[in-house]
Amino acid sequence: MEKDRSLEQENVENSFISLLKGGANTPESKKERTADEQNISSLLTLFAELSHGIKGSLEKMKSLVHLSREKFTDQEYGEFFYRTISNDIAKTDALLSCFTNYLKINSPIPKENTVHLILEEVSKKYEKTLEEKKVTKFRKQYEENLPQASLHDEQLRFIINSILQYAIPSIPPQGSIGFMTRSLEAQEVQNVGKSPLQKDGKYIEILIGFTCYKNGGEQLGAILENPASPQIERDDFILRLVEEIIKVNRGTMRIRVDSEKPVTLISLMLPIERRRRVQYQSTTA
Repeated sequence: MEKDRSLEQENVENSFISLLKGGANTPESKKERTADEQNISSLLTLFAELSHGIKGSLEKMKSLVHLSREKFTDQEYGEFFYRTISNDIAKTDALLSCFTNYLKINSPIPKENTVHLILEEVSKKYEKTLEEKKVTKFRKQYEENLPQASLHDEQLRFIINSILQYAIPSIPPQGSIGFMTRSLEAQEVQNVGKSPLQKDGKYIEILIGFTCYKNGGEQLGAILENPASPQIERDDFILRLVEEIIKVNRGTMRIRVDSEKPVTLISLMLPIERRRRVQYQSTTA
């Protein structure tokens, strides 16, 4: 059984290495929302447009009332007319704003696709550098309906950004970098008994693979063979900081160096968030 899991893990990683070496770019499947979520979203959009239209009409009415206050022969009645209509307009506007915000806080939006969004957001910052080095970016090996990770969004941003800061200088001109995601259970992971992963836990795996200079792979291999070395290099320090954040969140980081290709694979195992996570639209806009 352990041998089968090892072979399955190796097959996944080898297929990813093939992608980095020039394989096909697999299109990302789009996650479909449920009918209820689509209906709620449509109704909110419709009401927002309706509210915006009514508010525009109220502003026009307010301007007309302001201009007409001087047209009354009876100035006292003109002021009374202006105050009365202006107050009614203000009350109607406040009611619309309150009802709009009420709908927002009572219609939370399910948080979804966060891992992929953060991967794209962070990697986009390095697009110029990758283009200058003519590095090919493969990013469509994303699992459809990937669950949420249990760690905070900012922690995940730090992890991805730090790994890219480590990886990109190691990629030679015309090299390649790619991302792959999948969900799996701890039992599917090789040597789960020797890792801090919970045996009955469910996890997200983020694979970041990139071609590297051959001697760079050998140097990384030396780092991994002697993790307790007192002489900490800059790149080694980056990876250690990343690993600390992952460990705090009950995950693991594993690095595989294939110096023959040469390709480096960094595997991040992060626990799945069991609770339903939602986000709310701003009520201050």
